[in-house]
Amino acid sequence: MKHHMSRAAFKELRRNLGYFLAHSSLRATLRPFGQFRGNTRGIIIVIVDARWINRYVKAAELLMRGDRRALFHNDASRRTVRVLEPSTRKLGPGWVDTLGAHHQLIILSTSFDIVPPSVRQAADVIVYASNPTPRQIAAGRRLAGLSSLPTDLVWRLSQADLGVVESFAGRQSFSSDELAEALQARINLTSRQKLSDLPGFASAWPWVTALKRDLKDWNANALEWSDVDHGAVLIGPPGVGKTLFAEALAAELGVPLVATSVAAWQGSGEGHLGDMLKAMRGSFAEARSKGCAILFVDELDGIGRRGSGGKNAYYESNVVNCFLELTDGLVDMKGVILIGATNRLEDVDPAVLRSGRLEEHVHIDPPNEEERAAILRHHLSNGIDVAQIRKVTDRLRAATPADLRKLARRAKRTARSNGRAPTLDDVRASLPVRRQLPESIVLRMAVHECGHALVALASKLAHEIVVELEDSVLGEGPDMQEGGRTHYHMTEEILPTEATLLARIRISLAGMAAEEVVQGSRSIGGAGIAGSDLDTATQIATKLVLSYGMGKSLRFHADRNKIDALFIAPTEAHAEISSILAREYRAAKEILSREKAQLMRMAAELVVDRKLELRRESVLKA
Repeated sequence: MKHHMSRAAFKELRRNLGYFLAHSSLRATLRPFGQFRGNTRGIIIVIVDARWINRYVKAAELLMRGDRRALFHNDASRRTVRVLEPSTRKLGPGWVDTLGAHHQLIILSTSFDIVPPSVRQAADVIVYASNPTPRQIAAGRRLAGLSSLPTDLVWRLSQADLGVVESFAGRQSFSSDELAEALQARINLTSRQKLSDLPGFASAWPWVTALKRDLKDWNANALEWSDVDHGAVLIGPPGVGKTLFAEALAAELGVPLVATSVAAWQGSGEGHLGDMLKAMRGSFAEARSKGCAILFVDELDGIGRRGSGGKNAYYESNVVNCFLELTDGLVDMKGVILIGATNRLEDVDPAVLRSGRLEEHVHIDPPNEEERAAILRHHLSNGIDVAQIRKVTDRLRAATPADLRKLARRAKRTARSNGRAPTLDDVRASLPVRRQLPESIVLRMAVHECGHALVALASKLAHEIVVELEDSVLGEGPDMQEGGRTHYHMTEEILPTEATLLARIRISLAGMAAEEVVQGSRSIGGAGIAGSDLDTATQIATKLVLSYGMGKSLRFHADRNKIDALFIAPTEAHAEISSILAREYRAAKEILSREKAQLMRMAAELVVDRKLELRRESVLKA
């Protein structure tokens, strides 16, 4: 690569601000890579904005040749710059010769996805071209004979996408309001719905409000980037809308979104470790090139944990270390807000969640009754009264935002086929089949849920409990909704003890125990699947024995975060785990046998009212 350009080339370059900015930004992008400072052989792939592809081609050729012919001639035989087009599928002989040539080569592409794996593997570096900096814009305008602009205006222009830069950089003058209008128009043109336009996400709004305020202050140079919350992880079960949240947050903040996932990194190239790390670095580079952006990484738990052992330990360790290396530089990546998302926070390496990285934990909770109605109304887009919609959504207690979007799509499809707007009847017709439950099953479910509640109150771990019951369920087979549920307001435990862990086992087993006490035998309702009552109790008992040293042996065997539904305990621990479960099951039965009359009264009330709100002082004698 040429360190100096000819006088004639510079003279031509200063007359064309667009080429000057492309040349300056490309040179700055390549400067950190040693093999391109001299004449050492190497291949670098640069991902560039499609709108400036022609300028970047000329800029790259000028960097490689140093004379004005690079700007105004198209002698392909002498090029050391190649371009990948979206239509590229197979590489012709010319490409093969290019990759095998003993010289420096720049490959320009408008997207990482269209770069074939063979080309990625041959590259020494894959990097995203950065936007022109304020200094480059100011220098280009000065060389072009344009008037100087206020520093804050140049900085704001540098944070815009290249479409806005192209429109404004060459203007003799413009006002702050004109630039603001153009930026807002660009956001409205390209984007998504703002978070403030969407129902739900109430639990996340305090963090969002603080972030908006900090970002506004930072843009006004009133706050250092190190004081902005620039790393967070979204936590919530599948279907609650974590990806939608990230998209809407980007629109709310008026910044671009770079969305990716650990699975996308793992699937890049041939799927080897090097391919994944290169893709990971590429995502960070792309976000940085935007100036100010949100980098959203879904399935964060897929990165793995160090020290977990097993055949994938080397792979996981390298992946985590690379991610930590990249996130170490977050404070220097001014304008980049990193947001991860996971269903299982416990599976994320603790170092990823420490201060300076993804330190803010934002819980995305399932929607409540009001939010469910508002979400469905939003997706129906036809102004059906919320009170009417609640006649449907109040019975969809397990529905996630994704379920409600699907329901709205079905209702609108039915309405379209009839040439009209969707109605509440279309929504009802689009629901999964609802199965009416026999009275005996409804009573059994009531006994089961009240058993959980009664033992939780007796154990003093819960001070308030809400129990709900349905006399019908939606769906069939594995998609069938549960018929009853118990919500606990638990006493806060900063440091759980052996006694509280045993009480949690007792509460988990209390539903099955209640069925046996009242009806003589238990059903399969509390077992059989991951996440069931029995699974929850078994995991706690296993952790007591193998992680916490609270069994017969004071010995650490396994990380508590690795003990889940798929964990296989060593054979020698089986008897002790079973003994703990059996003992707490007996304890639950003793409590429920003693309070059998109260249990039956509660179950009868639940069958009639479908909902109970319980407090310890009103249920049990002190």
